[in-house]
Amino acid sequence: MIDEPKDDSENVLAFTKRFESNADIKEMLNLVKADKPEHAPYRCGHVNVLVDEHLRQLTCRRCGAVVDAFEWINARAEGEQKIDWELKSLRREVVDHRDGLEKLKREELNTRNRIKNAEGKLAKISMEIANKSIAAGIPVAAVTRDTYTDPEVQL
Repeated sequence: MIDEPKDDSENVLAFTKRFESNADIKEMLNLVKADKPEHAPYRCGHVNVLVDEHLRQLTCRRCGAVVDAFEWINARAEGEQKIDWELKSLRREVVDHRDGLEKLKREELNTRNRIKNAEGKLAKISMEIANKSIAAGIPVAAVTRDTYTDPEVQL
């Protein structure tokens, strides 16, 4: 008789659930921020407010919440400071780019002058070659770097 394997399926634990590796860290925290519910509306920045002189309060025109006046003014002041800082940095960038542009313009002018000088030297050498080849009886069209050798004029 063949021994059938013993059925130990009731002793086997099923690991179908995926465990979070950092679950123990969340348990040790004193303060845990709640996850935002899916159905919750967007967070209003209270940008547009209604000023009620009679009740001496600010009311958000978008969400209707009563806004603390000091907090609202402080938030606007911080926004102005950020804008001021960004404006200063952008102005520095503009000055830096202008300086770079001036350098590039000077470099372009210098390069154009070097090209003009090189073209002038090339024309002078070509004239000398043509004059010497005519004097030697060589047709000007036949003069190349290989056929012309003059120690004074280097091509």
